Formats: sequence, structure tokens, C-alpha cells
Amino acid sequence: MKENQKLRAVIVDDESRSHQHLTSLFDKNHPEVELLGSAFSVEDGLKLINLQEPNLVFLDIEMPDGTGFDLLHQIENYNFKVIFITGHNKYAVTAIKFGAIDYLLKPVDEKELAIALKEAQKEAQKQAQLNMSQEQLAILWETLERFNQQKLPSRIAIATTEGIHYKQVKDVIRLEAKQSYTEFSFENDKKIIASSNLGEFIEQFEHYSDFMKVHRSHLVNLNFVKTFVKTEGGHLVMVDDSEVSVSRLYKDDLLERLKKL
Repeated sequence: MKENQKLRAVIVDDESRSHQHLTSLFDKNHPEVELLGSAFSVEDGLKLINLQEPNLVFLDIEMPDGTGFDLLHQIENYNFKVIFITGHNKYAVTAIKFGAIDYLLKPVDEKELAIALKEAQKEAQKQAQLNMSQEQLAILWETLERFNQQKLPSRIAIATTEGIHYKQVKDVIRLEAKQSYTEFSFENDKKIIASSNLGEFIEQFEHYSDFMKVHRSHLVNLNFVKTFVKTEGGHLVMVDDSEVSVSRLYKDDLLERLKKL
């Protein structure tokens, strides 16, 4: 897609107010968005997408005849970018995050919409989303299925400025805040700089008993702790020989959890 071409969008959401709100934001601030049509159910959304062939779909999660995930599962040739629009469905949002797929909470914030549309144009121009979406969706399906089985996701998609990396959760040694970014560390000195801040990932990993926040800038996989050093306030030495500061706030809980490993 050339830079001067429009984003060809459709909205699939069962709430009329959501359609009206998004449409008004497009009309007011985003001439780069060409709205091709609206649908209010999974069935009609599927028909609309197949008919119009958009490159951008604003997709609600919960609809009367199914979910946005059900809609995507029925599409054979997935060649558009998805931005989910949803209420505070915690499991659904967590699944979306594990798949590194964009989402906006209702009511959609004007500034957050602008950021999402800017990224959508970048991805459409280089067709990055088209190459990665199937793997992202696979992680999304797996996450939802494991939640239904009361299990935790085994894989995570990590979005970076260069692209998206797909990793096993168990292979993550630690996460460290790098201003508004997050550095993931893996064995063999492999590092990935994620585009999201550490707070986003702390929320994603909160149900994993093996992961613990030990400092405002550090989240660690306790399975990879080699040594706890008590001197100078205390710090961890990880299996990759990196040193991680431990805040007094987390020290006692950390020691208790290490004993149970």
C-alpha cells in the first residue's frame, strides 16, 4: 500500500454507539480511513469482510452470535490487520496481548485510536502484518483454549520495532524495564527489546507462579535464579550471570518462593 492510499476499514460490533463513536472520530480526524461498511454480528461481519476485502478490521469480541475470535477462525485468507475493540474482558484482553495483537478499550480514546491507525498504516505499507498474523492467531487460539482448560499460555508473541518474535514462556530468564520498552533475556545471551513497557508484561505474567516482580524494573523467572546474594541490600544472580536488584518490599516473599522451588 502506497503512503497516499487510504486504510480501507470495516467495523464489526453489535453496539450501535461504538459504530457511531468510531465513525465520528474518523470523520473528524482521520481522512486516511475509508470506512467501507459496518456489521453488527459475526455472521454479517464475515459476509462484509469477504465482500469488501478491507485491509483493516475493527472487531468487537463479544457479539450475540459468537465472538470476534470465532469470526477470524472462519476466514481462510487472512490478509488484513485487526484492531480489537472491547470492554474489560480480562481473559480476552490477556489472550490478545499474548498474541501481540492491537486492541482498544471501549469507549475508544481519541489519542489511542490515532496511535493505532498510525501503526496500521506502517504495517500496511510494508505488509508486515500479513506475514505474521497466522502465528499471532495461533497463539491467540492456544491462549483462549488453555484459559478454558484453566491452564496458562505456553507461548507469547513479543512485538518489537523490527517485527514480532514468538517464544516459549518457560524460556524467558528475566524482563527488565528500559524506559518505555522492555528487554527480554533468554539463554545463550539472546535478548529482545519489546515495544511495550514492563507494566504491560507484569500484568500478563501475574498468574505464573514461576515469575515474580523483584524490583520496579525487574521481573524474573525464579527457575533461572542461580544465587541470592544478601550483601548490599540483596540481589539475584541469574543463570546467565546477570545481576538483578531486589527491593526490600519483595525480599521476604522472594525468599519464601525460592524455598518452594
